[in-house]
Amino acid sequence: MKTRAFIAALAFFISWSLIPYSEGLAQQESVSKIQKQLDEIRAQKRKKVQSMKNIDSQIQTIQKQSKQLDDELMVIDLRRNELQTKIDRLENRIALTKQQMVQIHKELDQVSKRIAKRESVLRARVKAMYEQGSTTYLDVIFGSKSFSDFLLRWKIIQMIVEQDTTILEAHQKDKALLRQQEEKIRASLSVIESLVEESENLKISLDQQYKKSMLVKAALKEQQAKLSDIREEEEQNLLQLITAESKKIAETRQKNKNVYSSTYSGGQLFLPLPPSSYRLTSSFGLRKDPITGKSSGHNGLDMAAPKGTDIYAAEDGVVTVASYLRGYGNVIAIKHNEEITTLYAHIREGGIMVKVGQTVKRGEKIAEVGSTGRSTGNHLHFTVYKNEQAVDPDGFLK
Repeated sequence: MKTRAFIAALAFFISWSLIPYSEGLAQQESVSKIQKQLDEIRAQKRKKVQSMKNIDSQIQTIQKQSKQLDDELMVIDLRRNELQTKIDRLENRIALTKQQMVQIHKELDQVSKRIAKRESVLRARVKAMYEQGSTTYLDVIFGSKSFSDFLLRWKIIQMIVEQDTTILEAHQKDKALLRQQEEKIRASLSVIESLVEESENLKISLDQQYKKSMLVKAALKEQQAKLSDIREEEEQNLLQLITAESKKIAETRQKNKNVYSSTYSGGQLFLPLPPSSYRLTSSFGLRKDPITGKSSGHNGLDMAAPKGTDIYAAEDGVVTVASYLRGYGNVIAIKHNEEITTLYAHIREGGIMVKVGQTVKRGEKIAEVGSTGRSTGNHLHFTVYKNEQAVDPDGFLK
């Protein structure tokens, strides 16, 4: 949409440059007054151009910041995914550890039952000894009726003592082992829970950072949109100034016929670049756009040449445009007669060497090659307009 508006405005100011000199405004304004108005318009143009450059610079800065934010957001996203995967694994370990704790508690219950059973056996033996009064192991031994009875009784008592000792040792060993396993699992569970808490805290911090970055990005997007709107408005104002400038130039010509001194009546134009300095990279008509890669119309010739190569006026005429124009970058337009106007685009920064209203001669240096505007490299874009329509320049150069 913006491109169509720009092309329409460009055609409009070119059409002003082709106004016949006999159709000027009323004679009441003096040439000096018109010139003063022209100077004011040009001063405003310079301010608008500078304003647009400043806005472009701000937009580029915002785009760069947005790109950095996108990179940061991608890193944060990847880190969040890593942490979530880690948290999931740790939570699985917690679940497994808790299952182990349940199993340990079951085993503790079983051991407790065994211990209770062992204690029951010991209590039963103590009760039996109590019920038999003051009978002791010595009484049992010395109450033997024979030596063989003595040995038998001694062996039985020894087995009872050993069995009691074994029961007591197993009792203590089971308790110690279970306590050790329980403490180990509790310690492992504590470590895992601590890791989960640490990971979740870090993930929360990353989530907050992500939200903050998204807010900054949204603010940058809004700021860029506002700047783009301002730039579009400034561009429209600039085109209006260019139109007004062309209009005043037409008035000046009407007031002073001597301003225009071209004798061009058709025929071959002067080659705008030194013959051996350039290479033709795009002709007039359909071509593959070097930026988009799509097929599109091309209204002139692209002549690749080193930066700073001299650009010459194709014929005698009056400069009607000498400023920055969006896709064309720095551009000059020269009116040669009532039908023919030539345009020279992508001039280097500071490379425009003529002013609007200035009379130039065929072959006179007017600028230097550059790559401003919508350009992929140093070259001259050369267009010939005939009755406001772009035509193939090749027919005018041969």
